[in-house]
Amino acid sequence: MNVRTKNLLALGLASLTIFYAGAALAQNNKGQIGTDQFWADFSKGLEWLPTSKSVSASPTVSNLEIATDSLNSSLSPLVDQAFDPDVHRIVILSHKRSIIHRKYNERWVNEKSRPSSASMAKSLTALAVGKAICNGAIANVDESASVYSSRLRGTSWGNAKIRHLLAMSSGSNKPVYSPTGSPTPQVQAETLAKSYQGKMTHEFVSLMVKADEKYAPSGQQGLYNNLDTQALAFLVEDATRQKFIEFFEREIWHAMGASQGGSWSHNSLGQVAAFSGFTAHPYDWIRLGHYVLEERAKDTCFGQFLKEATTRQSQVVLPNGSAAYGFQTWLGCGGVDTFCFLGHGGQRLQMSPSTGLVMYVHATSLSASQSLLAMYRSVASRYPK
Repeated sequence: MNVRTKNLLALGLASLTIFYAGAALAQNNKGQIGTDQFWADFSKGLEWLPTSKSVSASPTVSNLEIATDSLNSSLSPLVDQAFDPDVHRIVILSHKRSIIHRKYNERWVNEKSRPSSASMAKSLTALAVGKAICNGAIANVDESASVYSSRLRGTSWGNAKIRHLLAMSSGSNKPVYSPTGSPTPQVQAETLAKSYQGKMTHEFVSLMVKADEKYAPSGQQGLYNNLDTQALAFLVEDATRQKFIEFFEREIWHAMGASQGGSWSHNSLGQVAAFSGFTAHPYDWIRLGHYVLEERAKDTCFGQFLKEATTRQSQVVLPNGSAAYGFQTWLGCGGVDTFCFLGHGGQRLQMSPSTGLVMYVHATSLSASQSLLAMYRSVASRYPK
């Protein structure tokens, strides 16, 4: 990725910090959009919402060591310099399943905090698709989604190749950048504007049908579109004949050895909001990052899927250009050989295959990420490739 593309990615992703509800809310001078109360609730996660549904901890917890000096390690000066207390709340660095440094903004969070993840959930949805393929429920990513999902038939998402849904290139809507991923005002009003109050009541398929512009054949242009992710969740359910969260719990959450449970946001009809709103403990995000790196290195079906997922599949439109995108996963992410799961306000799980370095970030402003990315590169340089 060249310098210009990196700058475009940083600029475009910074725009994602626009508050989901679309209201004119207080903004600090560090790029935080949304009130302190909104972010205080966000830091607590969404498990308290009546429409949230839980997944359980794994019966077998995977290894994750925590260095005894991780709160005050040799990395403290470097991390402290990058950490902005106005917008950064949690930063955790882990190398090959050993947490080497942790920092918490104790005004807002502590070691027990379980923040929401916003659009990081999109990447989890892609992982579930990969497992459905490797379990034999889906033959391959180059089939149309309607082969498996009758409720998507007749829509752009049903006509699209699964590969293109994963790559945010369904062709459903005109490729005009939306910072929240909502392709139409109605989609915004019925999903993200209500999600943090647990008030999503609209049936998702009918909402998708209303939003479908059938703009172009799939695969022609990447557009950050929440409905592409939602279509993938329906695909998993229809192909596996299981509820999405049941399949995710067994095939992802338990498989990677989560130490605690998690929760998914749903609408009032029990449909999972696959595009935003998974809550979990940061240590389990770190476990997931190492699991992805370890599985990606294997010569297995899932390993091959993850290799594809973390190579360029489309160019997602941004305000002033485009950025490389894999399967519901951002590429580049600040250098080294990284890829990342990203969410509103700077939520981040960053992974480097060559170094084994994983970083989890909970923040309130994505536009203030550059200092953390520079710190990550500096830490990564300490480990041989």
